[in-house]
Amino acid sequence: MNRMRTETDVSRKRNLPVISFISGARRIALAAVAISLTVFSAHGAAAQSATPTAAFTESAASGLSGTRRVAISTVVVSFQGSVAGERLGGSGMFADKSSARAVLALPSMDAALQARIAGEAYAQLKAQLTAAGYEVVPEAEIKASATYGEIIKLAGIPNYTRFGNALGDAMFVSPEGLQPYLPYSVEGSLFEQPKSYIGWMSGMGGKSITPGGPSVVSIGTTWKLPGLEVKLAKELNANVVKAYYVVNFGEASADRKRVFGESEGEGSAQTQLSLVADQTRIAFRTPTGNPKWQKVSMAKLAPAKDGDVVVRLASPMTSDAKLFSVTGTSRTGGIFSPGADFQFNFTAVLEEPREYRVILEGMIAASTEAMVALVTP
Repeated sequence: MNRMRTETDVSRKRNLPVISFISGARRIALAAVAISLTVFSAHGAAAQSATPTAAFTESAASGLSGTRRVAISTVVVSFQGSVAGERLGGSGMFADKSSARAVLALPSMDAALQARIAGEAYAQLKAQLTAAGYEVVPEAEIKASATYGEIIKLAGIPNYTRFGNALGDAMFVSPEGLQPYLPYSVEGSLFEQPKSYIGWMSGMGGKSITPGGPSVVSIGTTWKLPGLEVKLAKELNANVVKAYYVVNFGEASADRKRVFGESEGEGSAQTQLSLVADQTRIAFRTPTGNPKWQKVSMAKLAPAKDGDVVVRLASPMTSDAKLFSVTGTSRTGGIFSPGADFQFNFTAVLEEPREYRVILEGMIAASTEAMVALVTP
């Protein structure tokens, strides 16, 4: 893995949180007060994960045997906008009671780039399903259905909606002409319970900041959605297909410890383009499917089951390509900065959009091929 390392040599001072950042190709370590700065860099080829693995989620290909027609009702690429890691205060008489949190954010990305990626994902899905022997129902025929209109009215969201998931803030993007909609949250496990670290959701009610966007409450009230999808499948004599691709860009972690009786905090962040396993999936709702909803554990981050037959990416796809630059800041908590005692904030910027697009489109295409292969007649 390529590394660019930046280190700040500081006079050791108690209670000054230390920040470190690791990218697929760079590492930064800095402290609250900088005295000198040294940079080391290296260059090399980027590595990418091996052939994707796919699996069924409590279902089988035999569930699709009733018809070889498929109707793609939504394709959503979820671009992660933030991730976080935290260490809570300990308990007990001699435990360190201080807490630490690190947030890695990617607050902005070119909408045209996102649209192109979503469009290519849609094209690949249609191509792979066709190659597997399915008849893809024309988009116009789907949109002409009054039942499809009910689905969009119930669960549809604006394109480029800023909202979240269990990892943090996320933006939902669909190809042009195909409106995104979210699954009934009960079918998505705890992953559908959103968190926000950069303000893409309101503090009260967990409402998306995008006008017309969803809320924590609304995604839990779309219980009629499975029945409407089954109804649409019957009308079209086709399995209703939904594809969700969850794109992450890194991770963050935080820690705190006691040194000579005083607390110190440390935060780190790593950027790495990836497709998230278990939540990246293709779900099929069949004409003879369950009109209520699928049962998914709400006690853990389980694979989503928003269809009668669901195929998912079983392990993450990752790339070590150097795509982002990152800056970081730190501060201690207090009256004017509520939250953790040690707070670390990293902001990523996409520096290589073309390479990002090529790699991500390749990941999505490969994952789609692997998932569709499982349901090939």
